Amino acid sequence: MKITEHKNGVGITVTDIKLSSNLSPSLICEIQELLNKYRLVVFKNQQLSDEELSDFAFQFGPPFTPDNKFPVLGSQDSSNPIVIVGNKANEYEKSYLGFQEVLPHSDHQWLQCPSSASMLYAIDIHRNSAPTIWFDMVQAYNTLDKELKKIIDELKIITYNPFYRPFGSVAAKYVDSSKDIPPGNIFPHPIVRTHPLTKEKLLYMNIAYEVEFENISYNEGFELFNKLKNHITNLDCKHEHNWQNNDLVFWDNRATIHYRPSFHSKVRRVLKRITIGGEKPF
Repeated sequence: MKITEHKNGVGITVTDIKLSSNLSPSLICEIQELLNKYRLVVFKNQQLSDEELSDFAFQFGPPFTPDNKFPVLGSQDSSNPIVIVGNKANEYEKSYLGFQEVLPHSDHQWLQCPSSASMLYAIDIHRNSAPTIWFDMVQAYNTLDKELKKIIDELKIITYNPFYRPFGSVAAKYVDSSKDIPPGNIFPHPIVRTHPLTKEKLLYMNIAYEVEFENISYNEGFELFNKLKNHITNLDCKHEHNWQNNDLVFWDNRATIHYRPSFHSKVRRVLKRITIGGEKPF
């Protein structure tokens, strides 16, 4: 396979590989190593049935199968792990996210065991559709100043499940629990997370949902949240992917957050998402 590195060191593009064929164990291990190093791998010009997409994905881990008690985007059926992320995707019974802005986030951070990685496979992308942008959260941590690193070193973050709120109503917000505690079970995770495969430290924080830090005052937490939010927003270590049909993007959901700007409601944009299960963050 031919590999091209992206600028800023975030992600690579791979050509001259056919993911629908039987991949050798050494090639699967090489792809995992590339994902660990670059956070994101773009495969161009793939032709994949749903079965082939699933077969490829689950060589890197088990299917993400959420508990029905804790709602997430899309399918609850472990026998059909593919979710349609689409706008004007009328041929599918269910599709999600439409054309609105999707703020920078890591998938399923509100669960006890968030997903470890995901794939998006572009089925039908029309002109003027939105790109997807990934931020490298290992470099987000590495580029923090020493004072901020010391403050957050032992801190835990609570991410409240946005699916208990009306769809589209949740935006990045630091929670004042004296006024409003969002619904649902909570699972605090270290804001400085250790990647289980690379052993790197990363900043495990989204800027999409309602969040709160454990065991600090609201004023202190609010100020810290905004400092970290501004740091993430101004990161240079990111990759913007402009979709083409038959692109497959495989990303590390532990070490990145991703963002999609809004686009025109009449533009058709259809992708298939498949997600790999993960462990409790530490």
